[in-house]
Amino acid sequence: MASAVRVTTRRAWRGAAAFTLIELLVVIAIIALLVGLLLPALGAAREQARTSACGSNLRQLATASIAYANDARGYFSSGPWDNRQLRSWGALDEAGWVADAMNGGYAKPGQLLCQASPARGSEVWNDTKVRGPDAWRPISEQEQQELIDEGFNTNYTQAWYMGHTDPKTLSVLSDPKNRHNTKGPMRDSALDHAPVSKVPLFGDTKAEELDANNWLMVNGERVIGAKTLSDGPTSARRPDGGIVSGRQIYLDFGPAHGRSNTVTVGQIRHNRNIANMAYADGSVGLLVDRTRRDGLFDSTVRTLDNGWTVRVYDDIEGRVYGGWLTFQGLNW
Repeated sequence: MASAVRVTTRRAWRGAAAFTLIELLVVIAIIALLVGLLLPALGAAREQARTSACGSNLRQLATASIAYANDARGYFSSGPWDNRQLRSWGALDEAGWVADAMNGGYAKPGQLLCQASPARGSEVWNDTKVRGPDAWRPISEQEQQELIDEGFNTNYTQAWYMGHTDPKTLSVLSDPKNRHNTKGPMRDSALDHAPVSKVPLFGDTKAEELDANNWLMVNGERVIGAKTLSDGPTSARRPDGGIVSGRQIYLDFGPAHGRSNTVTVGQIRHNRNIANMAYADGSVGLLVDRTRRDGLFDSTVRTLDNGWTVRVYDDIEGRVYGGWLTFQGLNW
């Protein structure tokens, strides 16, 4: 009798434990649905963490520049970081904001790269720029790698203000990146008439993936280089037809975070729409490519109420300063 009961119980248990094909498919469908719901959330969280990390890097670099200014009579840097004589005030390991940070012990920019950026270094290490005929001194490939390993590298873009302040004259239309045409590195006194919280120092770069002049070699690998310096002021037209230098061009800053449609504009190709920007007060903010979603911080030519024809920023108007620092009355 006991044996029969055991057999019956075993058979009942086997029958209760079995899953039908429909039940199995339902379970699989639920799991797939949950995975589909979780993956975007995980991806968004990961992207937000990377954005925050790059923002923290920029804050450290801005803090390092402010500390340098405290020790250098108010100058935020010794100028742009570039090995070309007309573009900077010294060789890559001697002058420029990266050299300032390294030589003064304020920061190691090469250890503060934005991991989300497609650029893995700076365009200044491109062969044609670091070893060209106008170099302060030619830096060999071996020394280049040694300097990069030490921390003489970055994939952020420096703001033109920080490197040059303003053109020497209101009517200058010559190359604004030629050091002979500008007032030189920005000093804290140049910020007396500008909103310090909106004057940029550094930002995420527009990585021109398709431009061979921006590539560099790191550990034997050819990688994309970041733009070293944003463009200077463009020209503006007065009501009487005269032309003077106008607002800054911010096209060399670019989105390194977020997700948008994949675009190819000029030499760039990516699908990001958010950028970090560090300002002269040490703060960091986010800029979003909302208007055209083309991977650029564009501007539009407009006529102001005073009759001046100038460029107005499509996505960053009111978030980033674009006027003059030392010429009062032209602070747009």
